[in-house]
This record gives sequence, structure tokens and C-alpha cells, in this order.
Amino acid sequence: MNDKTAQIRLLVILTTIIMFAGCKNDEKKKALVAAQARAEVVKLKADTVALKGEISFLKDRLQTANQARNKLQNQLDQLNEDKEAVTTDAQDALQENDKLKSLLAEQTKKTDELQKQVEQLKAVIRELQKKIEPNKPPEQPKASADANQ
Repeated sequence: MNDKTAQIRLLVILTTIIMFAGCKNDEKKKALVAAQARAEVVKLKADTVALKGEISFLKDRLQTANQARNKLQNQLDQLNEDKEAVTTDAQDALQENDKLKSLLAEQTKKTDELQKQVEQLKAVIRELQKKIEPNKPPEQPKASADANQ
């Protein structure tokens, strides 16, 4: 309860005490006590209504807070799902990248081997050309080749 309610109750109690001190007649005392009790009941009913209103307000605020919390929890859950999906995609991409690097290394190695074979074949061809040229018959004049046509 708030300070005003406590002050009002204290005032009612003090008024009752003062009136009892000034009253000599039992009936007047009883009537006064009954009146004060009725006043206290009215005050308590008013306090109860005020507290019920405050409880209702707090329940509404709690419901709103719970809805906001649930919405945030749903967003967090969705973000976690998205994060897991992105993580999986990133891992897949890294695995694919590693496969491609391995394939590139293999292809580079094969290319180097083929380049060496080409150089070896060129060397063999040069050697064969050197061996064939001394045994090669002299070329015929081009004029006779033109006449045959």
C-alpha cells in the first residue's frame, strides 16, 4: 500500500482513540466504533478495488512482456537455424574448395608431366631430323612439280 493509505489508517486509529478517551457512554462508544469500522471497511473496499486495478494493469503488462519475449525467442530460434544453415553451407563450400585445390594440383602436375613429354618428344624429333637430313635425297626443282599439274 502507499503512504497515503497508511496515513489515513493512522488518522482513523488516532481519531478512534481520542473519541474513546472523550466518551463516557458505552452506547456512544459502540456507535462510534461501529461507524469507524464501517469507514474502515469502505476504505478497505476502495483499497481492494485499487489493488485489483493495479493487478489487472500488471497482468496486462506481464502479458505484453511475455508476448514480446516469445516474439524475440522465435526470432532467436530463426536466427540460430539460419546460422546453422550458413555454417553448413560454409563448410560445404570449404570442402568443395579443398577438392578443387586438389584437382588443380593434380591437373598442374599432369600438365607439367605432359610438358616434359612434349619437350622429350621435340628432342627426339630433332635427333631424328638430324639423322634423316644427311640421308635425305636432294629436293627436286619446283618447276617440274608445276608441269605435272
